[in-house]
Amino acid sequence: MKKQALAIILILFTLSPFSINALEYNSNTSFKSVNNTIQNTRDLEILQDELERYISENPNAVDKDKDEHLKSFIIEGGLNKTNRESRSYLSGYNNLNSEEKKLARNSPYQAIQVNNAAKTATNKTIEIYGKNGYQDNSDAFRHCLWNALMKQSIGATAAEKWATAHEYNSYGIDKQMDLHNNYIGRSIYVSGKSLNAITSEVKSKVRNGSCKRIIRNKLVPTNGYGL
Repeated sequence: MKKQALAIILILFTLSPFSINALEYNSNTSFKSVNNTIQNTRDLEILQDELERYISENPNAVDKDKDEHLKSFIIEGGLNKTNRESRSYLSGYNNLNSEEKKLARNSPYQAIQVNNAAKTATNKTIEIYGKNGYQDNSDAFRHCLWNALMKQSIGATAAEKWATAHEYNSYGIDKQMDLHNNYIGRSIYVSGKSLNAITSEVKSKVRNGSCKRIIRNKLVPTNGYGL
């Protein structure tokens, strides 16, 4: 993953177009047309709007209901009825790789949550550090917060799947760094905590060296610089 932002994404989560091509799911319905597909995070924003509308009309809907509705929305061409080019998207977290597509195919609802966590983590990183850096403290902070927020919204197991899938095309020491910082984020206790409280926990992890950054091609502990 090249980092400008999560930057979900996981995300969402950052992130080849995000496509669900010729998909099938198990309730006697199939994704028949490659034209009715999720292309990228701009489409996730469209799905977010549709999800909010659905929840307002079905406040007791559970996650499975939300997934089924979103899948039907895609099949019926809902994405094609909205101008995709008019949607903004998060730089660096736009297109999904093949592993992320598999996860999104199974749960568009989770894909939305991963993307939302990525946007929040990116915005907080810019707010605190003034940038979305690469291989530095801000990079570690962003990944750590992204995973903590995913854990809160979709659970630790799903968060790990999305975070690991996001690093599918990454390699070497950069991948080691990201996977480590992702793990640290998921280790944070997030149940019932506010965004500010979770952010403070992430700051502590970065400040005390629990997270990793890269200096001269070596993994080293993070520190309080920039906080």
